[in-house]
Amino acid sequence: MEAFVLVIKAQQFALSAWDMSTSHTNIPFIYYFKNPNSGSVNDFMQSNKLRASFLKALEEFPILVGHITVGKDGRCLVDVNPHNLNMPEYLESQSTVHFHDLEKAKFSWDALPHAATVGVFCAAGVSGIIKLVNVNIIRLAENSGLVLFVSIPHY
Repeated sequence: MEAFVLVIKAQQFALSAWDMSTSHTNIPFIYYFKNPNSGSVNDFMQSNKLRASFLKALEEFPILVGHITVGKDGRCLVDVNPHNLNMPEYLESQSTVHFHDLEKAKFSWDALPHAATVGVFCAAGVSGIIKLVNVNIIRLAENSGLVLFVSIPHY
């Protein structure tokens, strides 16, 4: 993560009135990945590569590691301070749900494994701070695939 921190520059992003009126809700993104070699021991979407890719993406979107705050003019903004980053919650968990079960249910919400980090409304994370992106990678039963949940406030 040290390389990631070195490329983040101090900056502020002003939020508009529209940003603030919609920022209390999250946009959940759900991606499904099927392992073509299900059941075998393989290197399907290795954890270290997923995390490294996520950190690389954050370099391009530094607003996601900032803190929501109020500027001197009373307007809300996202403050990115490389010495005090608001690192996203990034969890990886295991599920007993098989990819085949998700396919069979046509990827219905009712069939989805529980995501620990993704909610409809912005909420403080474990640290007590509102995170600007939350990620939960759920590995499916028998190495059959994974579900990637990403949640970002609506701004």
